[in-house]
Amino acid sequence: MTLRFDRKAIKEEKTQKRLFDILDGTKSKVKEMKVKKVPASFVRKYVASYHYSHIMPDNAFECFAGFYGDKLAGIVVFGNGANNQTFTSLIPDMELKNCRELTRLWSPDGMPKNTESKLIMESISLLPEEVYLIVSFADPSHNHQGIIYQATNFFYCGMSNPSKMLFNGKEKFHVRTIGSYKRRHPELRKLSNKEVMKKYNWVYVDSPGKHRYVLLIGEKWIKNLMYNHIKEKIGKYPKEIKE
Repeated sequence: MTLRFDRKAIKEEKTQKRLFDILDGTKSKVKEMKVKKVPASFVRKYVASYHYSHIMPDNAFECFAGFYGDKLAGIVVFGNGANNQTFTSLIPDMELKNCRELTRLWSPDGMPKNTESKLIMESISLLPEEVYLIVSFADPSHNHQGIIYQATNFFYCGMSNPSKMLFNGKEKFHVRTIGSYKRRHPELRKLSNKEVMKKYNWVYVDSPGKHRYVLLIGEKWIKNLMYNHIKEKIGKYPKEIKE
């Protein structure tokens, strides 16, 4: 499922020299990677082209990229999540300015070992100081168990609640796509959600929950307060599925 803006980004990526084509991962060391904040416009083409979702979130707050020299090592995107409940279900009185959802993570094949781990943790260190809570999800329907979050010492807080997804006959995608279409296609803004779905032959389907991972950051006393809220939700890491 690829939105119009993302299709444009994919075309742009295919017509330029890829930043990660020439990197010899065997000659690079993870300590040499530099992570910096980048604009969403830089990240979009890589998310749209290579991330399994093929959709760049509209609600991206901060985007980061890792580089080995001038070669791209990967990207991370943070946003405010699908809705407030992403955070308040964990800590009821948590303000949205203090939370982020890690919504996209991608790294090219052939990167040095631990590239993604360092990319995640250095990106988190570059977030605003007022951010204390990081949440991310791993989708088992795509055979994702969240191994990278286990490697970076996130807490595992069980499965999210089952939800509804959209289905176009070939693939499932998030219900937020309706809102994205309305924002990006002015001619759709007067239509109801049901009318947009009918126009594109989308239907609702049930979707199982996703693995939920949580990281607490900031001063020790803040982390202790948050931990007291989530400790009863913390469980054992799900095991990686071997195919």
